[in-house]
Amino acid sequence: MMNERKHQAWNFWSAFVFFGMVVLVGFLLKKKGIDIKEMTIKDAVVVILASYRMTRILVFEKIFKYFRDVLKKRENLYVLGTLSSIITCPWCAGVWVTMVIIVFYYLVPFGDLLVYVLALAGIASIVILYSNMLHMKTELKQRIHQKQKNSLDSYN
Repeated sequence: MMNERKHQAWNFWSAFVFFGMVVLVGFLLKKKGIDIKEMTIKDAVVVILASYRMTRILVFEKIFKYFRDVLKKRENLYVLGTLSSIITCPWCAGVWVTMVIIVFYYLVPFGDLLVYVLALAGIASIVILYSNMLHMKTELKQRIHQKQKNSLDSYN
């Protein structure tokens, strides 16, 4: 019970860390003369696609599996438990990843190249997901058709 409370407290404080990051990034953007409210639709789409792809890489892909497993094994260490909660939840990770993507896009020299690569990879992964869905739908229709044909053949 006490461990769960401490874990919840760390989760709570991580929100303040995030809000602190928002203030810091806002300050750095303002110092550089960038008003986030003037973000174009193109910039927003690039950030969205890059955030989508990076979140999927962090939460689901094999490349970060070792990192996720290490954090899960050390969840009893409260900060690591909070990090584990963040990187195993696509909704939580997505918020943090988007902040990092914005930093790379606007503040890191040549960081926009990384963001564009991730955005294009995001489009590619959406195309692959759509293609896989079409393939599964086609396979299902073929199986249904084959079952109907088999049942008609056995009936005759």
